[in-house]
Amino acid sequence: MILYFSGTGNSLVIAKKLADTLGDTAVHISDIQGECMRICDKSIGFVFPVYFGELPDPVRIFAEYVKWRPSTYFYGVATCGSMAGRALLSLKKILEQKDCTLSYGKACYMISNSTIASKRHIHYDFHRLDGENDTVSEIARAVQQRVRNSEDIQSSFSANMMNIGWVKRRGLNWFRVAVQKEICVRCGICEKVCPNHNITTDEEGITIGNNCSHCLACVHWCPQQAMLVRNRHVLPEDQYHHPGIQVEDLFRK
Repeated sequence: MILYFSGTGNSLVIAKKLADTLGDTAVHISDIQGECMRICDKSIGFVFPVYFGELPDPVRIFAEYVKWRPSTYFYGVATCGSMAGRALLSLKKILEQKDCTLSYGKACYMISNSTIASKRHIHYDFHRLDGENDTVSEIARAVQQRVRNSEDIQSSFSANMMNIGWVKRRGLNWFRVAVQKEICVRCGICEKVCPNHNITTDEEGITIGNNCSHCLACVHWCPQQAMLVRNRHVLPEDQYHHPGIQVEDLFRK
């Protein structure tokens, strides 16, 4: 089983391609969160983006919640724009607390979707995605051969700094999302793509709850650009999603 978390499609694409190559199944963790207390597959992969140099909270919570089988071969893939931070190391430590081992970890460098919080008129370099098939092939071979390689499973000074209390709080505020109600047409897309079910839509508009994972899916997928990040309006040309993904692929149950 391949367990993934994705907001704008990078991790979803890698998970799907790995599943196709390995003859495995890719499942979004939010689709089974709270349902699976024990997963006993012989091989389990985690594919996730890196937020603040760390595991996304939903991935951390899920990994801590489930009972895993120690004999399982675990591997992790961290999709990121510039660095994997300490995300793979954090996953390794969670599994170790359950007498399990993260045998293989790989950082997969793609396009960051967080640039919209600080820049406008972004020119995304889609050539960064050219190597994803080679990376998937490399990971698939390692999984098939049950390779043990912890080269990318390491600590990170910058990630440690980003997760210091006041620094992390400032970072969370930097990526805070809101809605511009005058523009919102209540299409419901933000609610459907939110992996945490943190957005609700009714006749009065949308409501954003307190369980945001800062994946920015709602910001990037809004067809009206009604979602704000750091109270900043996002230009249509600055919205990003992996070109191999359609919005319906991210709709959650």
